[in-house]
Amino acid sequence: MLRARSQSSLYEQEAKFVQDRITGVEKHFAELCTTFAAFTRKAARLRDKNDELAKVIQTYADSEIINRSLSAGLVNFSATLSVIGDYRDAEVQRLDAKIIVPLSQYATICKHARDDVKNTFAARDRELTRRRHLDKVRERNPRNRQMISQAESELTKASIEVSRVVKGLEEQIDSFERRKLHDLKSILLDFVTIELSFHTKALELLTKAYQDIAIIDEIKDIEVK
Repeated sequence: MLRARSQSSLYEQEAKFVQDRITGVEKHFAELCTTFAAFTRKAARLRDKNDELAKVIQTYADSEIINRSLSAGLVNFSATLSVIGDYRDAEVQRLDAKIIVPLSQYATICKHARDDVKNTFAARDRELTRRRHLDKVRERNPRNRQMISQAESELTKASIEVSRVVKGLEEQIDSFERRKLHDLKSILLDFVTIELSFHTKALELLTKAYQDIAIIDEIKDIEVK
């Protein structure tokens, strides 16, 4: 009896440990998802302001009929900003697909993992119920071998079920941990890659934007009558 109770307690401790692991992953992944989503919204707003700035500069260029080099410089500058805006849009789309979507899926993944833990607790409870039933039968009907044998058989089945469920839980949590590690590593690497890709291209385009403005000929434009 003591050994059986110890085994049941061991199952409960293991299930509790797994449950705490799942809760931790769910909490941290939810926080990551919320923060990355806010980051992406900020990037989207910056993209929109970038497009607005490009339009304002283009409008100014179109209205400038005296300072020709200024007008040409603004046209080129506006076009370069528009291209940067396209890359910002690609950045936002990739952040949503590669970062936000995978992180948001962990609410469902953790729910399914928690259901597996609940099944373990339920199997453990059924085993305890069968064990208490067997104890009562032995106490009240110590000479009724048929009732005792039936209660022992039911307990054996419940114990086998607990072992099966616990083994399945161990496999599930191993799979859960491996997936968590792989997904988090992939998500963070994707984030760095997305940002590197954007900023590398942005640096190239901003260099061109600098040149677009630098070539404006102040002296020539001021001489135009």
